[in-house]
Amino acid sequence: ICYEYGRGRKRQGMDLLFQLIELSPPPPDWVEIVDKAGSFLVDFGAHDNACRIYQAALKVRPDELEFIIGLGWVLCRAGQQAEALPWLKKAVAKAPDESSVLNDYGWALAELGRFEEAEPALEKAVQLAPPGDELPLNNLARMRRLRQQSGHKPKAGISSDELALSQAIRSRKPKS
Repeated sequence: ICYEYGRGRKRQGMDLLFQLIELSPPPPDWVEIVDKAGSFLVDFGAHDNACRIYQAALKVRPDELEFIIGLGWVLCRAGQQAEALPWLKKAVAKAPDESSVLNDYGWALAELGRFEEAEPALEKAVQLAPPGDELPLNNLARMRRLRQQSGHKPKAGISSDELALSQAIRSRKPKS
């Protein structure tokens, strides 16, 4: 699928992917294949096609978390944060303790200037992030800079000293 698309045969690649989505019953690794194809399309800059893939997959499995997250993520990458929010909110409802889901949701809110809503989601993403995953921490710091540049007053939260401490604690390797 990706081979066809990457070789300039986009229509053939998309046709193969839609055939895969319509397989009944789907193969055991179907969700992973479709999700990776969606990510490939985004990396290739084909946001519209990635949206079409995730939308088609959601018609087959409307509650599949990977497809819900994927569609929200693609819409954000395409600059359509407002359209992404309902999907990301649905993902947060399904996986409220998933750092990557909270990070994507919080960052979409931040890009819309909804800093008071973004901050708690990003703070929770920082708390839940696995060791070595700096993206939520970086996005929280970026969101706070954006908020400051926009003139919004920050609410009480994690100070810059607490952010540094949190980063230091999470970057420590566990003892064996």
